[in-house]
Amino acid sequence: MTDLTPEDIAAARREGDLVALLLMSAGLTPAPVPKQRTTEPETDNVHIAHPGAWPTGASRPTPVPPPTAPQIDAAVDDYRRWLVADRPPASTKCPCAGCTP
Repeated sequence: MTDLTPEDIAAARREGDLVALLLMSAGLTPAPVPKQRTTEPETDNVHIAHPGAWPTGASRPTPVPPPTAPQIDAAVDDYRRWLVADRPPASTKCPCAGCTP
């Protein structure tokens, strides 16, 4: 097989082995194409522990609902009373770096 016709090339393109056809027409033997590995999906019952990951079957918590208008008014009134009282020390401890000395 030394002469390639346009029909041969079109058929090789349709079948996806045009490179093999060209190599064989040049007298070369095409290398076998390695088969791709198929990955099997993980089953749902397999649990691999990861530090800090959600437990199997758990979902993230629902978002905290926004405060209602009476809650906002009560917080603002409490803050104003604290300001009028000349900022007395609070009875709660805040662990954040900005509040702790």
